[in-house]
Amino acid sequence: MLTYWEPAYFQGFIRVTAVHLKAHPSSKGTVRLTGSHPQDLLDIQKNHFQGENGLRDVEDLRNAIKHSREVMKTLPVALHVVEEIFPGDDAQSDEAIDAHIYNNIFGHHICCTNAMGADDDEYAVLDGDFRVRGVQNLRVIDASSWPIVPGYFVTTPFYMASEKAADVIIAAAGSN
Repeated sequence: MLTYWEPAYFQGFIRVTAVHLKAHPSSKGTVRLTGSHPQDLLDIQKNHFQGENGLRDVEDLRNAIKHSREVMKTLPVALHVVEEIFPGDDAQSDEAIDAHIYNNIFGHHICCTNAMGADDDEYAVLDGDFRVRGVQNLRVIDASSWPIVPGYFVTTPFYMASEKAADVIIAAAGSN
């Protein structure tokens, strides 16, 4: 778990946001094709907190919320806190905090749906050169190519993958 606080200044008041990040959640969803036409709807199953350790993920997030509340009660921060807006005073019990987590918390780095992997990996959609297996002249170069979430902030690993993909594409173009 990573928690950080971010101040925001508005007209006449200061707002503090506590952000809780679970870098490697246990739940993994799926995205499946429903047909061969590009406009066919996808079958998206997020499996929100339904992995083997999904309850542990919820517990970690609950504890992070409780910890943030304790920090907000300490001086000098407490002098500037008027009220908690989200999840708010209604979410005090573990059950109420858990309900808040289930209803409001999500993984915003949707990734790992077209994993890159070895030739013998039955789940690897992409080969090591970002090519879609079984399809000619198609590469995928985005966060979907990762087999697992790389960590808290995906920007740097994405830049690294993009640089690698650029090298692979330039090398392939030079050999043709």
